[in-house]
Amino acid sequence: MENGHVPASLGEVEALITQLYSPGAPEKVASIQETLQRLQRSPEGWQLATSLLSHGDEQVRFFAALTFTIKLNTDAKSLSEEDAQALLQTLIGWLIRCLNGSESALVVRKLCSTLVAYFLQFSSSWEKCVKHLMLCLCTNEALPYVALENSQDTASMIENISSLKANNSVPKTVALFWFAATLVEEVGKTDSSSMKQHKFHLSVVPNVDDIVPLMSKYINDGSAEMKTRQEAMRCFQSWVSYSHRAFVDDGIMLDPLQILTQPSIMCLGQDDLYDITIELLSDVLTNYSKFLRKEDFAILQGLFNSPWAQERYQRLVKGDFDFDSLQFGMFMIAFGDATVQDLARNCGTDPQSHQYLSALCSLLAAEGYAVSEDKIYVPALEFWNTFVETMIDDVYSSEVEEEKPGWFLAAQEHVKQVIERCWVKSQFPPAEEYNSWDSVDRTGFKDARRDFSDLLQQFYLTTGIALLQVFIDLLQSSVVKRNWAELEASMYCLVWFSDCVYGAPERDDYLDKVFTPSLLALIADPNQEAPTRAMKGFLDLVIAYPDYFKHRPSNLPAVLNIVFAATSSSALAKTASRSIMKLCSECRTILLPELGAFLQHYGNIASNYSLDATVKEAVMEGIASIIQGLDGEEAKLAPLEQLLDYVQVDVEKCLQLANTNNNSELTSLDLGIISLKCLAGMSKGIQAPEDKPVDLERIAEPASPFWTTGKGSQVQQRIYLMMDRVFDVLGNRGEIIEEFCMILRHGFREEEPGPFVLPSRMAAQFLMKANSQTPRLGRMINTTAFLITTQNLTPDIKEILDTLLNWVSQILQILGEPGNDPEIAQAGIEFLQRLLSKFPGVVLSHQPPSSLEFIFMFALKALAGTEPLPKASAADFWATFIALPTQPTPLQSSIENAVSHLGPLLAQALIYNIGGHAARSELEKLSDPIKKLVVRQVHSKAWFQAALFDVNFPSEKVTSKDKSMFLAKIMNLRGAKGTNQVVRDFWLLCRGSNFAYAS
Repeated sequence: MENGHVPASLGEVEALITQLYSPGAPEKVASIQETLQRLQRSPEGWQLATSLLSHGDEQVRFFAALTFTIKLNTDAKSLSEEDAQALLQTLIGWLIRCLNGSESALVVRKLCSTLVAYFLQFSSSWEKCVKHLMLCLCTNEALPYVALENSQDTASMIENISSLKANNSVPKTVALFWFAATLVEEVGKTDSSSMKQHKFHLSVVPNVDDIVPLMSKYINDGSAEMKTRQEAMRCFQSWVSYSHRAFVDDGIMLDPLQILTQPSIMCLGQDDLYDITIELLSDVLTNYSKFLRKEDFAILQGLFNSPWAQERYQRLVKGDFDFDSLQFGMFMIAFGDATVQDLARNCGTDPQSHQYLSALCSLLAAEGYAVSEDKIYVPALEFWNTFVETMIDDVYSSEVEEEKPGWFLAAQEHVKQVIERCWVKSQFPPAEEYNSWDSVDRTGFKDARRDFSDLLQQFYLTTGIALLQVFIDLLQSSVVKRNWAELEASMYCLVWFSDCVYGAPERDDYLDKVFTPSLLALIADPNQEAPTRAMKGFLDLVIAYPDYFKHRPSNLPAVLNIVFAATSSSALAKTASRSIMKLCSECRTILLPELGAFLQHYGNIASNYSLDATVKEAVMEGIASIIQGLDGEEAKLAPLEQLLDYVQVDVEKCLQLANTNNNSELTSLDLGIISLKCLAGMSKGIQAPEDKPVDLERIAEPASPFWTTGKGSQVQQRIYLMMDRVFDVLGNRGEIIEEFCMILRHGFREEEPGPFVLPSRMAAQFLMKANSQTPRLGRMINTTAFLITTQNLTPDIKEILDTLLNWVSQILQILGEPGNDPEIAQAGIEFLQRLLSKFPGVVLSHQPPSSLEFIFMFALKALAGTEPLPKASAADFWATFIALPTQPTPLQSSIENAVSHLGPLLAQALIYNIGGHAARSELEKLSDPIKKLVVRQVHSKAWFQAALFDVNFPSEKVTSKDKSMFLAKIMNLRGAKGTNQVVRDFWLLCRGSNFAYAS
């Protein structure tokens, strides 16, 4: 059939339907589907569906039901009350004919869902839909809804319909269950606004009294047809799920459903009902435990002690992770989650609670490796995380400080057993086993270890530092046994306490029992090389506690020997270099005598280009931090020069490769990154430590000129020259630009002159090498903004800043519109804001005037635009500009002239945003310039009023009165914090009721 052709006869339509459900080319099927959908949605769709009802082909009858559903969803309003009632009888009559014949389940199910679609459109006139459908099926006739007034009671109808012998593929009771289940499933999917508008809960709830007796008959009757019993249980599951929604929405409790809970529990022991029942009960326990009564919980707890449950439990812990076995484990955990508070509080006095917690603990010891084989481990661990959180909540909510409840010690004992089992499960399997796993299992295993570490950190809050002793004992035992897997797991656990124990006075006493001579001897044993994973665990332990070696320096040489040796391993080099960096940073004073040895070590690895650049960066940072600890600036010069010599070699090779067609594996870019990362490491390491004590009585002395005009200035020149030459050949690479910015920022952060604290003019000169074609230009401009706020003032600073302003202005003019590159626009406006805040005269005296005008208009465009990042920066810029403190006379006149010209435009941009143009997340930022205008500008009310009543105001959903009231509120608040809420409320009003959720 040609595309767009409308079938002229019913036969053509039937042929198209047959083709639609037959294999064919996707394009042809899509064309047929489009044609049929046009027919379904047309005014003749009702008649089409009716005509196809009695067709001999099942697929055509299915399409007929589908057409009725589509028409009900899209065109129900076209039906009069009489038409709607007639349609209902037609649909029920068709369902009866299907059930009396040999209709397939596919069509019957679709018919049931069509009847549900009818209910959703006409719920008020078909409120007792379940009983009405039951009556029609009992009498085998599509009776009108009013026939319910003189009908039998529900119990009699159930007896009648249940006694019918099912000679067809779908029994009538099954059809009723399908309809009742689909009814609550579809209503449950309805969004909140439709639910309130149509009051669906009030229409559905009366049906519970009719469906519960029918479900009860088949859930309780063990002699009934199993298929019907299964559908009864599925229907019950759907209704319980719906009852949760009804409770959440309107606090409605469907109490009649609760009488089916205990009969359902009894169905667990029947194989054909097990899957449905355990899914139902697990779901209720997890999502809606309030549905269950106290006696239901008692029966469930008793059930877990039954031989049936014990047999399933034993299968699970012995490694049976088939679906039904795993379901049982999840059921146990769901019960634990639902009763976790009671289990915790009763574990010391109630044998059943103690026994149940012990069983949940033993789930963590099921056979097999976690995740790869043992599928219950992670869910069980999640329960114990919840259990520990419950303990913490009880401790911190206690009215009596430091008084723990009586059950607490018993609960702690359970968690200690959990920790022992998790420690075993956290041990890595042999390499060949681990490497045979797929990436999902390997990642899952590592995630499970991380989940265990979360539990440890939480449990620490209940025990304090004494918890470390558990892992110290395990570590010492594994050292004696030379069990590497156990040792790695013990070190892994100890790493996660570093933040918890920081500052604890007895911490180092505990760590003395960790970093013992026996551990160090085992790790360093030349006759038995430590496995890579165990060595990494040791290095991570050093990284976690580097300051320990500052307090206990006797072990430092042995640890450093181990760490330096590890840098020769490609698998360990990154972690080892971080260990070196941390140790050097923390122990810089102690390591001063070893500086020569460190420099020699770097000389040994400098030409090893197989090492990752970050390895050399970390080692450089560590050595530079030792150099920082030297007394006197001149003493730092020689070792810094030696480090720079190593970098210089890499820079020269980089430039050489850039100018030749070399086929070596190492590229000019590789060497450029190595060179700059080494400089970045040095620039960070040479910084004064953040925890350096401040002498409050010390008289400020003038800064030493050593690095600016003395001998140290040659070092600065050398660093600049290296950066300059690398930029000339690799300035078109984003990763290179990133490293340049990192080096400069480290220098900008310093409060005292230093080798990487480049003079303002030199830093500006380098930054302005970038142009509009430079990658990551936004990062360069952001770095320039750092210079404004962090550099010490020099006599020529205003001249330098003016040059930088010209550079930024030119970049923004080439950019044109903020939306053309939001990152550059944001960075440029942020630079302008910082400059305006600290040096307003530099901005306002910018030449030529056309460039100054462009800057302000660019910031206005960003404010009125759609890009969130430039808009946020523009809001800060305008808030800063409006709130500038009073300046000397000539400059103040310039500010006032600018405000009088730009104020109305600024007000218009702000009102345009809060009138509905802005996103909700932008309103906080936009409120700042509004508040500043109200407080600082006498004409602000007139400007805002003009903007509110301007023809370009974006919303038609607010009245003139709304606008006037908003204006009065913000003016009366005079910049107070309440302005933000007024702005948010007005924005919601402008957006309309669909955005009410945002409040």
